[in-house]
Amino acid sequence: MKKLRKVLYVIVCVVAVILAVITILSVLRDTDSRFLKMLDYPRIQFFIASAVGLILFLLLAKGWQWFDYAFALALFGVMVVQGRYIVNYTPLVSESVPSVASGTVPSEQQISILLTNVMMTNRDAQPLVDLLQSEKPDIIIAMEVDDWWENQLEPLQEDYPYTQETSNSVAYGMALYSKYPLPDFSVNYLNNRKVPSYKSTLQLKNGKRLTLYSVHPVPPTRYEDLPDNENSEEVAMIKLGQKIKNRDYPVIVAGDINDVSWGATEELTNTRGLLRDVRVGRGFYNSYNANNVFMRWPLDHVFVTEEFQLMELERLSDIGSDHFPIYVKLSIGETR
Repeated sequence: MKKLRKVLYVIVCVVAVILAVITILSVLRDTDSRFLKMLDYPRIQFFIASAVGLILFLLLAKGWQWFDYAFALALFGVMVVQGRYIVNYTPLVSESVPSVASGTVPSEQQISILLTNVMMTNRDAQPLVDLLQSEKPDIIIAMEVDDWWENQLEPLQEDYPYTQETSNSVAYGMALYSKYPLPDFSVNYLNNRKVPSYKSTLQLKNGKRLTLYSVHPVPPTRYEDLPDNENSEEVAMIKLGQKIKNRDYPVIVAGDINDVSWGATEELTNTRGLLRDVRVGRGFYNSYNANNVFMRWPLDHVFVTEEFQLMELERLSDIGSDHFPIYVKLSIGETR
């Protein structure tokens, strides 16, 4: 038993050092290094690992020496640093987008959006089709849409007459299905000629208009056959922020942004005080990875300007993709 305790003590000490080094490096995520950027993603896991490690260390350490205090302080420091990022997605901070009860908002001031990264290699569309029939959102934003998925989703156009599709075979196709008219629509390529994003002007039931940006920028990883950011800066969201600064209407930004954000919307988009994350103050709503319960973090986001209030926010059921769909219902106040 004494030998086992000593082995476990050494393991926890090694883990403490590793977590401390990782945490220090993760603070340097604003860099060209893909490795350092990726350390920004599993902050929930790092926090949990440090908390468990600290508890085990307190149980295992005997006759405390200076290095015991150093290891304990390192684990506590990891919790503090990692917690500083993830606390934004907990009820410990104020909600960025205020809540409003469904019964207090006229239907013509409501809009519901369902985000879904279908995973291009997924060849079973029925779970998503069933989910859409159940939720009946006003807007559907589908990502990683190729020709096969475009054909599978074609029946949606019966209920969503205002449809825009830009499919491709490099996992960055996009489709927008809307019950509301789109008096103005454009396809943009913010940072890669193979990665489309949409700018849509929506006209609600009461005639008011808003702007919806549908985005799916590439992640800070490298793929042989898919678009990435090699030899270029990750500025897609910054470019989007520049457009939002000159907005004519209330704005919604929605999509798989391949970034965890951790509540740092202004840093991500360079839109000081303009965009608000609907998750802040409410929860993580981890949308990725649906196939790995131990490695999940929030990649699919909805940001809004000050005119909006939140009615519903939900992570929906598994559809066979590596992303869970996200459903959000918003109310919109006075528009310009």
